[in-house]
Amino acid sequence: MAEPLLSARGVTVTFATRAGPRMAVRGVDLDVAAGETVAIVGESGSGKSAFARAVLRQHQPPFTRSRVSVGGSILLGRAAGPVDLAQADARALRAVRAREIAMVFQEAMSALNPVMRIGRQVAEAARAAEPGLSRAAADARAAALLERMGVADAARRARDFPHQLSGGQRQRVMIAIAAARRPRLLIADEPTTALDVTVQARLLALLAELKRESGMAMLFITHDLGVVRRIADRVAVMYAGRLIELAPAATFFARPRHPYAAALLDSAPGRGGAPLAGRAPEPWAAPEGCAFHPRCPAADATCRREPPQAQTPAGWARCWRPVA
Repeated sequence: MAEPLLSARGVTVTFATRAGPRMAVRGVDLDVAAGETVAIVGESGSGKSAFARAVLRQHQPPFTRSRVSVGGSILLGRAAGPVDLAQADARALRAVRAREIAMVFQEAMSALNPVMRIGRQVAEAARAAEPGLSRAAADARAAALLERMGVADAARRARDFPHQLSGGQRQRVMIAIAAARRPRLLIADEPTTALDVTVQARLLALLAELKRESGMAMLFITHDLGVVRRIADRVAVMYAGRLIELAPAATFFARPRHPYAAALLDSAPGRGGAPLAGRAPEPWAAPEGCAFHPRCPAADATCRREPPQAQTPAGWARCWRPVA
């Protein structure tokens, strides 16, 4: 079996706060193969974005002046041998961000440089990936990428600043910047949130086209199961900082094994199920045993006492009593 492009083992993300350490991600194991799209789903606060940002050590702490530490290993496969991104120094991370892994953020306005024209931002990404590229060639590539991303009148809009664009246009610029880097892995953190359905569909089509042409892998973070159904090869479900189910997308949608995953699907629009009662705990305040047991109708004494992990034929679910 080929080595995965990305292999995370025992990954933790801890925020240092005045109240003490707060672990937002707890021991996540996840592989992403070359050319594969893995979607990570879960409620807000489940740790999915914190895990995604841990790959490139790009965190925006939710606490004032918080320091962030990443534990475990995050191996990026290379012909000369893997590099551990969790331990890489700043220089190595800059090289990875420039040429191998790109990220598209949910809030494009905060991710883009507000005082730099959008064409220049795309061009600089192209030159970071290909240092020998002339400025004129980078500008031409930027204009072509913006046009391809569906930015109307791209040559003129390349001179605009981010605040002059709509939310959908800014997301297109973010994707153009990512494409300019020609990455092996694209991490997309809620890239379609707050966009209307038409703009969302166009952005997903652009990402699918880039993936087909370049063979890049994607780690796609979302709470929208409709998006997951369209783009994912495998689905990973997070709850209270832990990965609790991992399965091929077809298996996940046909037969989720973890009660929480089943409840997510049942409560999706058009399914007719009732919203899940209760609230997910903060990862650092999760109860002992299975973190889902206070909300699970099938929980028993074992669930309240011991952290579970049960294997299934086509994936796995971290549950003592998986859905039959």
